[in-house]
Amino acid sequence: MTYFSRRAVFLPVFFLAGLVSFPAAGRAAAPAPRAYVNDSAGVLNAGTAEKLNGVLSDLDARAKAQVAVLTVKSLGGADIETYATETYKKWGIGDKKTNRGVLLLVAVEDRKSRIEVGYGLEGILPDGLTGAIQDKYIIPYFRNGDYSGGILQGSLAIASVIAGDSGVELSERPAESETQTPVPLTRGQKIISGIVILFLLIMVIRHPILFFFLLNSMNSRGSGGFGGGGFGGFGGGMSGGGGSSRSW
Repeated sequence: MTYFSRRAVFLPVFFLAGLVSFPAAGRAAAPAPRAYVNDSAGVLNAGTAEKLNGVLSDLDARAKAQVAVLTVKSLGGADIETYATETYKKWGIGDKKTNRGVLLLVAVEDRKSRIEVGYGLEGILPDGLTGAIQDKYIIPYFRNGDYSGGILQGSLAIASVIAGDSGVELSERPAESETQTPVPLTRGQKIISGIVILFLLIMVIRHPILFFFLLNSMNSRGSGGFGGGGFGGFGGGMSGGGGSSRSW
């Protein structure tokens, strides 16, 4: 076989190999995390990102679980499950020993989202529950173009499940559905409420100084802010591929 005939055989092979490897080479890589909330797509307003970073920092400090948020414009040709697991592994969300971590990934141009759950939280965040959280708290907002609302409410719903399991009370909770009917107070609850109001009125009238002292004391305890401080990075946790994906 001459030199030119060998080139005629091998050049198409190299060309086909290049076509096969091109999508992987062109795939957008997830950026390094700078906070709990990483808005690479630029769809969150500053107030939402700041509030959510505070809540997730609080959750990390008190419930020993890390919830990360990542928005990207595009998955670069990857399926969202692969992108999520690769990002989770790269970031190492959750503690290395407990694997208590969650990733909420949103691909704006692809119109896809995924909640990826670490090994240590699969018991309290099974696939069905993460899907229900997306259906109720995330996707309805996204369909209206409100990414800030969907990411905030979805993240708060995830954090509330973890906090409740850990016996922790967070400063923020997800908004209830506007169509939800308020539950009326029972007769016993009305009586207790009346007694409490009467007691407070007597306290104000007879011991105003003591009342305001107690009130200020309660306010100072409740305004301690978020317990987690700044973002110090993730802890090396792993995910087994549990979670759910959605489109809108």
